[in-house]
Amino acid sequence: MKVSLIHGVCVRHDAISNAIADQYHWLRGAGHDVRLYAHVCHQPGVACHAVGALSDVAFDAHFQQSDLVLFHFGIYYALFNLLPVVPRGARRVVAFHNITPKHLMAPAQHETIDRSFRQMANIAFADHVLCDSGINLGVLRAARIGTAATVLPLAVASPPAPVPDKPSARDGIVRLAFVGRLVGSKGPQDLLAALRQVLAQTGPDVRLALDVVANIAFSDPALLDMMRAAATDLPRVAGGRIVVRLHGDAPEDAKERILRDADVFVLPTRHEGFCVPIVEALAAGCKVIACDNSNTPAVTGGHASLVPTGDVDALARALAADIAQVRAPAWRSAGAGGYGEHALDAWRFVQQFSPALIRQRFIDAVGTLVNLD
Repeated sequence: MKVSLIHGVCVRHDAISNAIADQYHWLRGAGHDVRLYAHVCHQPGVACHAVGALSDVAFDAHFQQSDLVLFHFGIYYALFNLLPVVPRGARRVVAFHNITPKHLMAPAQHETIDRSFRQMANIAFADHVLCDSGINLGVLRAARIGTAATVLPLAVASPPAPVPDKPSARDGIVRLAFVGRLVGSKGPQDLLAALRQVLAQTGPDVRLALDVVANIAFSDPALLDMMRAAATDLPRVAGGRIVVRLHGDAPEDAKERILRDADVFVLPTRHEGFCVPIVEALAAGCKVIACDNSNTPAVTGGHASLVPTGDVDALARALAADIAQVRAPAWRSAGAGGYGEHALDAWRFVQQFSPALIRQRFIDAVGTLVNLD
């Protein structure tokens, strides 16, 4: 079977790009002839047909002869306008990743978000939509797009067994982690405000470390500057009781180490179509704090503290409670209610997103769609 994958870019440290890379390798592993069309590709191991204009795809022989054309969509890109002109006989499928609402974006991004929602109407030309979550499917239906759809979560790798313990059990330093773009919709400003409250209310024996893993290229420069300033200001104000480390574009092994060591993962996000970092944090045995919106209730499955969106005081209370819990002897014991029980329950929950399981569901869905006739 000939397959064309289409997106604007396929880069590192990006959930949509990672999903494209997964599907590229899964389809090739199943024996299919796959070509990715994109303007830019930095994903290792993915051979890309780099294109400029829409005509570079439309008149390419592989595209013209494809049995399946799979577009990914989460924000406006010119190549998505090829969907209505996919050659007759090819199945047209869209992997829909949702669009961040305009009110959560910087003003400079508002025009792009407006264009994205207008372009989303192209999905009506698809034969089928693969949605990362039920929330994403709801967005389509709210937009009166009735195209047949399947909810297919993203694949998220997890360790082969629960993480046995955390370094804080030995050195007493409670490690906090944040993974995500430094943009308003991810809430880094709320995290810093809540941390200041916690530091003001805790005693000198509470020692913290915050590791921030951020995609620098896709971050808001003002929030990036805020986080860099916090790396100096917070330790000074707190008398050295906290260390703040900013890891820009950290490689996967560094991110995995940070999550493996972290006691508490905090993401005060205001909108998620799926949220891979939350799943990764649960898999690594972290306590998770997030906000109660969009897909976070579903992707945490009762294994997180969810606070009202934008409520910094509630976020600070949740953060203080989790810090106190992970410092308590009961948490470090092998008994009920301790770390070991939490890590095992969370690890079991995230196995529903295992790459092997999602790969098989994807391959089965593609096979069904192509052979509908």
